[in-house]
Amino acid sequence: MTRSRVRIRALDALIFLLALLLIGLVSVQTYVRGRGVPEITISGHRDQWVYPLDSEATVSVPGPLGETVVVIRDGSVRVLSSPCPEKICVKSGWISKPGQWIACLPNRVFIAIRGRRSEQPDAISQ
Repeated sequence: MTRSRVRIRALDALIFLLALLLIGLVSVQTYVRGRGVPEITISGHRDQWVYPLDSEATVSVPGPLGETVVVIRDGSVRVLSSPCPEKICVKSGWISKPGQWIACLPNRVFIAIRGRRSEQPDAISQ
């Protein structure tokens, strides 16, 4: 039975340390940065708006069919009116949790809440 020695070279050690540093930076960006107030991203046909979820605003978003009116109030957001034919975006009602979204495909408007998710486990992770 022969024993073989594994020798760690300087370049191997450097690559290992750089990989650890990269993992640490990504972890900090993911877990520390996501602790702020969730924000609302409204993407229109040509522009994008970002608001904190706890703000109060009414935004008119231009689209190919006309203006879509988005209301932000009391930590929630909804589409108040839209020129689309089915009005599914208006019927979606209020959203207030990170990960929820509303889309008006005919008028090319997308609204999403991004940020820290609740600390409570959901039905899948229980």
